[in-house]
Amino acid sequence: MDEPRRLVGTENDVRVDAEIIGDRLSSGVAVPITYVVTNQRSTPILIADLLPNTTYDAETGVVTVDIGTEIPGEEFLPRLISIASGEKRSFPAKATLNVIVSKHRLPNMIFPQALRVRINFLGESQPFEKLINIPEKAVHDPQLAGAIFTKWVESNETVVTNAIPMRWFEGPGEESPITEPASSGRRRRGAGNPP
Repeated sequence: MDEPRRLVGTENDVRVDAEIIGDRLSSGVAVPITYVVTNQRSTPILIADLLPNTTYDAETGVVTVDIGTEIPGEEFLPRLISIASGEKRSFPAKATLNVIVSKHRLPNMIFPQALRVRINFLGESQPFEKLINIPEKAVHDPQLAGAIFTKWVESNETVVTNAIPMRWFEGPGEESPITEPASSGRRRRGAGNPP
């Protein structure tokens, strides 16, 4: 399938429209995604300019592509992109899923079978003004990171799209179940590495 496939989600006056090409997932292969964020609020919102983080839920078979972050770094802080009231902004992204696959199939194994997008954004802008539209992708400022940590967590909001069906392939023409995610997924405070 080479036709665009669309996802949509709306929460608290923020709308996300996403589009992917194709219906296949494979470990280590990037899935191109274009997503549009529409801010229908009376105030601006902020999105951290980070590479998407992709996680897999082995119980449901759903792959989630996380845009932005719910927790800031401990030392490195990302650039924040502002979306004004009434503004609509489009972003390209690539999501890569890294999972551990098993060569031995078991009846109860669930492999990735659906994909959704989750946007993390900050509903307040004033506490984070030093990071808005800065020229760098990230800044090293442990003092600022410590000062805004609590406010960042409190201000974080999410919009989750619907999930669309996908097909899992280990390689050309071969399906494979998976045993477990290769990583825990969420960024944790104290990572300390630049995005």
